Amino acid sequence: MTNIRQIACETAVRQAESAVAEAFLISEPAELNAARERWQAADTIGIDTEFVREKTFRARPGLIQISDGADIWLADPVARPEIPALGHLLADDGIVKVLHSVGEDLEVLEQVGGTLPEPLFDTQIAAAMLGLPLQCRYEHLVEEIFGAHLPGGKARNDWCRRPLDPALLEYAAQDVIWLPRLCRHLSEHLDHHGRLAWLEEDCARLVDTARRKVGPPALSRIKGAGRQSDDILAILSPLADWREEQAAERDLPRRFVLSDEALISLAETAVKKGAASAISALKPGMRRRHGDRLIELIESADHDAFQRPNWLNPLDNDQREQVRIAQSVVRALAEELQIDPALIASKKELTRIVRGERPEWLEGWRGKLLSERLEAASVNIPAA
Repeated sequence: MTNIRQIACETAVRQAESAVAEAFLISEPAELNAARERWQAADTIGIDTEFVREKTFRARPGLIQISDGADIWLADPVARPEIPALGHLLADDGIVKVLHSVGEDLEVLEQVGGTLPEPLFDTQIAAAMLGLPLQCRYEHLVEEIFGAHLPGGKARNDWCRRPLDPALLEYAAQDVIWLPRLCRHLSEHLDHHGRLAWLEEDCARLVDTARRKVGPPALSRIKGAGRQSDDILAILSPLADWREEQAAERDLPRRFVLSDEALISLAETAVKKGAASAISALKPGMRRRHGDRLIELIESADHDAFQRPNWLNPLDNDQREQVRIAQSVVRALAEELQIDPALIASKKELTRIVRGERPEWLEGWRGKLLSERLEAASVNIPAA
């Protein structure tokens, strides 16, 4: 049996290497439409993206990789910023879209294809549900299951530069060829362990969160905000919202608009010396372009109505103890299930519960396994 498995893996490696060598780089509408016909014939399609996000607010798509497990297509979003054929694939509910650690991939796919991938199968989460580390990398997972060695280390290249180096195209093709095979392998084992529904739930939540554009409050992105007084925060909060709007509108990193330190200094000076003094410390160009608006935001801040967000407050001793107990409960459950504790709930997520929040994941498989145990350990869970 071992020899049969070894031969099968060796054959798969040869087929993958051949597909990588013959990957199609496509950008013309006719090529994309022809590829779409091939994609529609598959029930499982692997997808990956390469992008650049160093000097912009939004990710800049550099390449979209697509594979049915036999062939590979490399779609060029630099030549074609919008690819309707990709959108049709993403929206086809009869085709499972397989990605590894979706992260910012969802944002890139929505930019280029106009929609999000449904149904989604994330191989990183699937592997974690079978006992592998939660942050298992794609190349490590492929080697673990199929014995194929994939070189890494090229993700941080400039994927928007043209022409792309052949070595980068090879790397990009390798990043997608194994995804349909991984999906089939992991699905079989998840189903055997009764955990396939877990994966489907988690992936559906990822897509739903991306669709609703759920993100952290702008204030939470400012390092050091928690150390500020309420008077300063009452000004800092609308300034943070303004920076977020400016960054999105101008497609710039937040720090390129105003750094965290500059925002805090602006709010601190405004509290001590007034709006005019605070604005006078800004660079001349910033004052000319945005001075009036910033003065308006500072002067209209309602200090009496401002309420310090609960997530900015440090935990008290009882709350810290509750988090510690909750972590021990999660570790015990993870040991029983033989999975990474972070897959069930991170310290950050448990802290949310102790603070009085009810995360939506409590309504799913995690809540069914965890809620009674937490309550039995005297960890308070907010009512639905």
